[in-house]
Amino acid sequence: MKKIALTSLLIFITSLSYSQKIKFKNDKVLADDKELFKTERTGVFGANGFIFIPLNSNKPLFSLIANNGGTHMHLDDDYTQIKFLTIGQKAEIRGGNLKEAIKLLLKNEIIKDDGTLDEAKIDLFIKNYDENISERTVITR
Repeated sequence: MKKIALTSLLIFITSLSYSQKIKFKNDKVLADDKELFKTERTGVFGANGFIFIPLNSNKPLFSLIANNGGTHMHLDDDYTQIKFLTIGQKAEIRGGNLKEAIKLLLKNEIIKDDGTLDEAKIDLFIKNYDENISERTVITR
C-alpha cells in the first residue's frame, strides 16, 4: 500500500513540474508570465493558428495550426499541425489545443527558455509524436 501511495505521489509531483501557464496576450506568447514569442495569426476556415517569431528577430521559427477536421461540432477528430519553418519539417498531434501543443514543445525541450528552438531535438520529437493525421484523414469543407 505504501508503494502505491509513494508512486502516485511521485507521478503527481512530476506532472506538476511541466505544468506551465501559457497565455496569448497582445500578439505575444507568455510562459509563466515571461514573454517567449511574437505571434501572427494564420489559417483558413476550420484551421486557425499562429506563426511564432522570436522577440529579437522577424524570422518565423514555427507555426501551430489547430485543425477541426472539417467537423466543428465533433472534437474527437481535431488535431494540431506543428510546422518547424526553419528546417521544413512538420508533426501532427491529436487535439486542437494550441496551449497544450506549446507545453508539449516545452516539455520536450524543443523550445528553449530564451525563445529559440533546439533544432537537434526536433527529429526525435517528430519520431515520437507525429501521427500523420492529414495523410489518413479526408477533410471536407
